[in-house]
Amino acid sequence: MTKPGLTGSQNRVYEYIRSFFREHQKPPTLAEIGTALSINSSNGVRKLVIALEGKGYITRTPRVSRGIALADTDDPFTLTETPPLLPVLGRVRSDQPERLRSHPAGALLVDPRLLGRVQEDACVITVSGDDGMQEQGIRRGDFLIVEETDWQQLLNGELAAALIGERVLARRFDFSRNRFHLRPAARGYEEESFRPETPGCYIIGRVLGVMRKL
Repeated sequence: MTKPGLTGSQNRVYEYIRSFFREHQKPPTLAEIGTALSINSSNGVRKLVIALEGKGYITRTPRVSRGIALADTDDPFTLTETPPLLPVLGRVRSDQPERLRSHPAGALLVDPRLLGRVQEDACVITVSGDDGMQEQGIRRGDFLIVEETDWQQLLNGELAAALIGERVLARRFDFSRNRFHLRPAARGYEEESFRPETPGCYIIGRVLGVMRKL
């Protein structure tokens, strides 16, 4: 029986739980989930976990700190899905975001394990701006796997892909004081800030993974 789809937030929690199991051979606590995903509200974490249980992705033991268990016991490293063919978005200006998918530069097959449960809104785009995220393994020319989503669905601190003018950048996203704040990881690069209505900046979505040509 096919499980119901997950929202972006639910998927991030589910994938974190899976990765935590693989690394530690035990489930995370709610506090660990909140800290890792920058979710400040413990009640918010609890609601997401309850939603995962309701959709059949996990089971829970009440009143147990590490009471989460994965509902699926199949080997998570076995590829059982057909790799989706994702569009490679072409270069457009930030004031013409509607052209991103209408003018694709190609397509790439992507391992579905990099996408989690997000596939319909996933795409690939090439980093064309500076190297301000090289300390986190993202460089000019890399392919970013991106979940296209409205900026209002992003959590502060998440890695986002942004179109600034004609530059495609990966940056840590933060929204405060009615502005986007796009923060690089490397020293020597300045944070850039924009108001949501500014045509000079368009948030493409959440970065799910990185691919690179050697």
